[in-house]
Amino acid sequence: MSEEKRPAVREGRWDCTYCRTTAILGRHRACPNCGQVRPENVKFYLPADAEAVTDAQLEQRARRGADWVCSFCTTSNEATADTCRQCGASRADSLGEQKVQTFAMNAVPRAGDNAPSPPRPATPAAPAQQRSMLPIFAALGVLLLLCVGGFLFLGNRESSVRVDGFAWERAITIEERRTVTESDWDLPGAARLISQQEEIHHYVQVVQRYETRTRDVTKQVQVGTRTYVCEQRDLGNGFFEDVECEEPVYENRTRTETYEEPIYRDVPIYRTKYTYEVDKWVSVRTERESGENREPFWPQLSLLDNQRESERSETYLVSVVDDQGNRHEMEVDESRWQALEMEGRYNVRLGLGGEPVEFAEE
Repeated sequence: MSEEKRPAVREGRWDCTYCRTTAILGRHRACPNCGQVRPENVKFYLPADAEAVTDAQLEQRARRGADWVCSFCTTSNEATADTCRQCGASRADSLGEQKVQTFAMNAVPRAGDNAPSPPRPATPAAPAQQRSMLPIFAALGVLLLLCVGGFLFLGNRESSVRVDGFAWERAITIEERRTVTESDWDLPGAARLISQQEEIHHYVQVVQRYETRTRDVTKQVQVGTRTYVCEQRDLGNGFFEDVECEEPVYENRTRTETYEEPIYRDVPIYRTKYTYEVDKWVSVRTERESGENREPFWPQLSLLDNQRESERSETYLVSVVDDQGNRHEMEVDESRWQALEMEGRYNVRLGLGGEPVEFAEE
């Protein structure tokens, strides 16, 4: 039986804080430049382009476990050593082991203890696009203020006009009680039935049959799994180990399937419809009176026994001339109409088009 393949091991790096040497291979427990031993809690890091270890002995060494640190001379020692290689002190008196920790791929340390400190965060400047938008927003704000100001100014302007004439109209709607013939699905209580018959009220859809059809259906089907490196484990001895995860692999597969499609038909639903007579008040005419004077009156009515007065309406108009000699007609209520004087001058409020829309309060 073939041996199960283990995740790859990669050689990390560390920095000597004594002589400032950087990128020392993880296999070295002392700085090759100054001889200073690797201290406790040294920061191991893994270059982004670190290759997998292919040397069998080096890989075996990496998998032996985390280094332990001598409490007397602070030398890093291999996990399998019982005494310090530097001073001979017992492992039982060690300061402990280097930390073993696992990092997500976007959090794997890429620089060591000698890496320059990150600059103090300055007050973030506004993004260039945001800065470039500020003049546009400012211009839009000014334009909005101008529009609002112009609207308020134009909507609140006043001018003087001269009254040039008056007109009025009064109207009364006359209703007559008549017998009318109507039809409906319901019979009113006061109606006199003439006839009734069954008619189509509405339709409902009913399944008539099923027809066999085909269609293509595409579905995602899992066809296997993919192994990928999802994390890196700092082994605490200068080496890192790939942490592998599995994820499903899918592919789209299309197949033709048959299905039964319902075929519908419209079925009429019948209800009784009534034809009947009913007495109703209906509008038959409108009596009107009008004039261009100051003496409005209502039309004189001559009503039959089956007739009655219904709605009344009245309209009062004033003709005015502005300072440019333009004539305008304004509709007002009766009290204002009666209070105005011929040839009198009055202040009016102007609309957006410069036309008088109402008399100003005095």
